Amino acid sequence: MSTKSKPVIAIDVDDVLADSAQGFVEFSNQRWGTHLTVEDYDERWSKMWGVDIEEERRRAHVIYNAKVVKGFKHFEEAIPVLTRLKSHYKLVITTSRSKFVEKETLEWLNTHYAGIFEAIYLSGFYDELKEHSHKQTKAELCQKIGANYLIDDHPKHCFAASEVGVKCLLFGDYSWNRNTSIANNMKKVLNWKEVEKFFDEERKKLQKQGK
Repeated sequence: MSTKSKPVIAIDVDDVLADSAQGFVEFSNQRWGTHLTVEDYDERWSKMWGVDIEEERRRAHVIYNAKVVKGFKHFEEAIPVLTRLKSHYKLVITTSRSKFVEKETLEWLNTHYAGIFEAIYLSGFYDELKEHSHKQTKAELCQKIGANYLIDDHPKHCFAASEVGVKCLLFGDYSWNRNTSIANNMKKVLNWKEVEKFFDEERKKLQKQGK
């Protein structure tokens, strides 16, 4: 199957490929004396910390300058699954990360997931941190790149993408997605083993349909 004819799977980085929330709260606890756990993590950092937007911006720059993302652990179990999926699908990255950590993100992916992804897209939602930054979704980006599937841990991205025809896998067992009602075109998967099972079943369906 040529790359051109392969369906496209868009894959998030944070808490899908990287153990980001864990790395984030560990840094926060050490740097600012917070007592956060992964269960406390919220992408609305000002709410999580109980600070105003200006303090959130200040802390965000500390995090960017400290290159915290470079130290995030990867999910080892994802590698064999992605390697097998690559034979049947075009795998691309769609992340909400800021351009301020683009270099570190590319280096991290090259270190832990070398040769797997054919393109990497940073949404830029947080390039300029505003009160509404967290409300933006990846639906438009998925449409733009022709994604057939999205694997993401955040409900808002899956809901929005599913509404424009993208099949979405809501990934992981996190406080921010644990009690989410699943919409049409969505499926909850707890781990990479379940991701692989889903795509095995997808290919069987397509084979039966002669596609």
